[in-house]
Amino acid sequence: MANPLPEEQEIYERIKKENIIIHPLVWELINHHIRNELHMINLIIGSTALDGEVLSEENARKVLKHSKAIQEFFDELWKVTEKEQGNI
Repeated sequence: MANPLPEEQEIYERIKKENIIIHPLVWELINHHIRNELHMINLIIGSTALDGEVLSEENARKVLKHSKAIQEFFDELWKVTEKEQGNI
């Protein structure tokens, strides 16, 4: 990971210890939206790099569009699941 949380390992341990699970419907949404957007970003960047080219402005805008879609997805998911955000 690019920038893990300082206490990330402790968070994972707490998740395991407290048996915190994510509902399968939430996983379905995450898998669909995040994987699709990341797949598109990988296609854009990968094809540019494999062709030995510099990322064009058009492709940079496409990457930013897909990155923004990920952020918007998480914002929406946050809104519909925010009941206990303060209890982390």
